[in-house]
Amino acid sequence: MGFKAEEMMNLWKTIASILHLGNITIAHDGTDQARIPDPAQAEIACHLLGIPSDSFIKALLTPRVRAGREWVTQSRNREQVYHSLDALSKTLYERCFGWLVERINVSMERSSIKSSFIGVLDIAGFEIFKVLLHRSRDAI
Repeated sequence: MGFKAEEMMNLWKTIASILHLGNITIAHDGTDQARIPDPAQAEIACHLLGIPSDSFIKALLTPRVRAGREWVTQSRNREQVYHSLDALSKTLYERCFGWLVERINVSMERSSIKSSFIGVLDIAGFEIFKVLLHRSRDAI
């Protein structure tokens, strides 16, 4: 497919970060305020995504939202933080998947005839493609 090494590495980093986001444990104290007792998984995910972990954790637990003309800091409970992590993971996966389909379509373009393209790649096809990418990475 003609993927560059940097493109493949970024794809692997994004997928790995999604997996680490799923390993983040959220607890709550007596006031129902969410907290992250062991930030190691969040730090790994942030490192893979290239973002500062302290800002990520702060935005996850106490996001600033606009209320009218003012900015208000909210306190999130455990369930709300898990919903935020789920939404972030789904969005990252969706964008990664969309990029992959677009990238494959571009690499399959023919200058004279566009007879082959991927319009929809179902999850089984994506899993097979991930295995093929892994095998090609091992061959390098």
